[in-house]
Amino acid sequence: MSEKNNKQEFLLLRELLNESLLRDLIIFIIFYLFILAQSWKNIFLLLFPVITYTFSLFFRVINANKWRLSIYDNTIKYSPLGLEKKHANRLIFTAILQLILLFWIGGESYYHPQLIQTYDFFFNIIFNFIYTFGFYWILIDIWRYSKITIKTRDNIEEITEILVNHLNLKKFKLLYLINLGTFIFLNILNLSIVILTEINGLLGIMYILPGTGIESSLPLKISVSSLLIIVISPLITILLFYLIYKNISSINPTELIEKLHLLPDSKQNNIIEILKNINHKYSRDFSSE
Repeated sequence: MSEKNNKQEFLLLRELLNESLLRDLIIFIIFYLFILAQSWKNIFLLLFPVITYTFSLFFRVINANKWRLSIYDNTIKYSPLGLEKKHANRLIFTAILQLILLFWIGGESYYHPQLIQTYDFFFNIIFNFIYTFGFYWILIDIWRYSKITIKTRDNIEEITEILVNHLNLKKFKLLYLINLGTFIFLNILNLSIVILTEINGLLGIMYILPGTGIESSLPLKISVSSLLIIVISPLITILLFYLIYKNISSINPTELIEKLHLLPDSKQNNIIEILKNINHKYSRDFSSE
């Protein structure tokens, strides 16, 4: 019997999916297959949209299953990471832009191979900008939505919202400056290295495109900064989301009980139990109180 209960704690794959998630997945796969059909020999640039889409998929899965929290009680709105739906939409948009750009440069290497060298500068700037902008974009207004609230009904018409925890402006400004600083630094670094590459060619990497060699065309010259950007941008985003989650998930049991003191004891106990079910950290916090 216990084995059966343990199995029920894990969701099946079909239970994690919804229409929006499948739509994004199908669109991404179709675009990606078009690019693979061009016979790319080097997959480095193809990793950029994959990483962006992986983040989008993560947020889409969370958003698709957030309704399960209302199984316990729909009075609690638990959003430590902000609006996951908005994050997913922004990231899938930038991932598709990257795919379109890759499909275009791959096609140009076949149909206008002699022009590839003239595209080096613009491709390096635009492609890395789109990639970094996606991770910057999802954090610019997270302070509005990253919070935990409890809605209580005083009577039939009036609903009171109790703020359990939120990302205050002081902490958001610090996170925003880190986010903005990373975005600006990476793009200025990329621009500088691309310009130096155009001048002396020492900081460029010869990247073979599907049509490289046609009409004696040369490979695309990509900036070495791409090696840093592909790693640093998502890592900084993960770090910032971790700090936000840690901040929002830290609640003071005593202060929460004080905020709920006007509610009946049964309602207070019910809300506390729901919070314990949502985040096991709260079980330790209330137990130690």
